[in-house]
Parts: sequence; C-alpha cells; structure tokens
Amino acid sequence: MRRSPLAVLIMLPVIAWAPALVAAFRVNDAVVVAGTRFLRIVMPAVPASADAEGSGDTEPRVPGPHSVVLHEEAVIKAEPSRIWQILVDLPRYSEWNPWLTRAEGRAEPGAEVDVDVVLGNRTMKAKHVVLAVEPEKRFCWRDAGWNSWFVYGQRCRTLDRQADGTVLFRQELLLDGPLAGLAKLTQGKDLQAGMAAETAALKARAEQDS
Repeated sequence: MRRSPLAVLIMLPVIAWAPALVAAFRVNDAVVVAGTRFLRIVMPAVPASADAEGSGDTEPRVPGPHSVVLHEEAVIKAEPSRIWQILVDLPRYSEWNPWLTRAEGRAEPGAEVDVDVVLGNRTMKAKHVVLAVEPEKRFCWRDAGWNSWFVYGQRCRTLDRQADGTVLFRQELLLDGPLAGLAKLTQGKDLQAGMAAETAALKARAEQDS
C-alpha cells in the first residue's frame, strides 16, 4: 500500500523517536514512571491543584481531581514526641524500616534525602526534597528525580493526638502528572505494601519502649 507524502512526513518523527523509548521504573519512595524522551518534553508533570501552580514544589500539594492518592494509617500507643523522633532520625531507618532500608540527609525544609527503597523484590535508590517539617505534626517530602517530569510524587506522614492519649498516624502518598495512573497500575500494589510495612514497623518500634 502506497502512502502519501504527507503520511510519510507525519510518521518520520515517530520513527526517529522509536529508539528512544524507555520503560523506566524508578521509584523515589513512591514514584514509578514510564515514557519516552518525547513525552518528557511535551508532557511535564502538572500541579495537583491550581494553588500549587506558583509554589515551585516547595510546599506540599493538595490532591486534585485527577491525582492518585494512597493511604495508610495506624493507632500508636506512644507519645507524639517518641514517634516524631523515630520519623526524623533518618540515619537510623536502617534499624527498623523495611520499606526505606537506608536514608541519608537532614529532616529540614529544602534538604535532600537519599534513600534505598524496597519495591516488591527490588531495592532501588531514590532522592527526595523535604517540604514540610512541623514537629510532632507533619513530615512531608517529594520526589526529586528526573522522573518528576512524568509523575510528581509526594508523601506526607502526620501525627494526630487522640483524646485517649494515643496517636493516629497517617500516611498519604500523592501521585500526580501525565502518567500518575500508569504508576498506580504498574506499581500501586507494591507502593501500598511498602507504606503498610513501614507503618507497622513504626508502630512496633514506638510502642516498644512506651
């Protein structure tokens, strides 16, 4: 079948980009991406809400209508100060955290944190930027890798003291951008399992000496 000159011209860019296809499953504590260099140019990650448009990714984002959000929570019988100390003592993650088996960096806004994250049967390196550090209240960071062009990833861990003296610990993992849905489809199960494992381990460690 002969193709018109116009059809040939349309297909040439596709042929040229075909060798550049990648399926990059890199996780920055929760972010998995897949795409091409072409997509990286024409489909940058979009904010989760209009308010985040001018934030420069320096403030935690609010989930938007097309965001993917994963949750995990537990009631911990320990003082907020005890739980908080465990969360922000990054070098000691290797002692208790089955999801982030290594963490290096400072728990302060703008600081970079390098981690080893377990996803299924793989351990991968990832980098984050700390967004919010509210003592005994909230600790948030976001993905800092090149894959944020495809998927913006953000995780917030919050502490809410209850009337009975316990603490409701919550995790919220936000995925946003052109390929957020694909990230959930391909790695959502492992991401949820990782959050659950970390939450259970945090509860056990905090209650150990309480």
